[in-house]
Amino acid sequence: MADYPTMWNGPGAMPPAGGTAAQQTAPPPPTEPPAEPVVGRRTLAEVTALLDNIEHAVRTGYQLEEFHEGVRATYRWAVGQGPSPITDRAAGIPDAQQLRAEDDAAEGAMRGPRRRYANGAQHAAMWLRGATQDQPWALWET
Repeated sequence: MADYPTMWNGPGAMPPAGGTAAQQTAPPPPTEPPAEPVVGRRTLAEVTALLDNIEHAVRTGYQLEEFHEGVRATYRWAVGQGPSPITDRAAGIPDAQQLRAEDDAAEGAMRGPRRRYANGAQHAAMWLRGATQDQPWALWET
């Protein structure tokens, strides 16, 4: 069998230069306790600052698209300001299992009528869990 250059996802293989290294699962938890409160793999302060920036954008006239509504709802849930966006779990700072469950529920919800909202919620949950480094909100003017 020929060794195809696009087949880089075998055990121990590295992606080609400039290629994406899709990460499907969160990395193992740190062995040291966090120095400050966290939500998944992100600091509570970092998530709060992003949520504050989203709220600032809305106050200054930015119309959130459905994707960013899902991101905002997920961050609100992550800091304890509202229920989870997809499963409607009670407000409170979620643990790793709850973040994973919300991520999974959003995956299923992307087959429904609010797929863009669910996609935003899933992307935010994945970022919170550390399953992606791509934070889904581009900072609004500060």
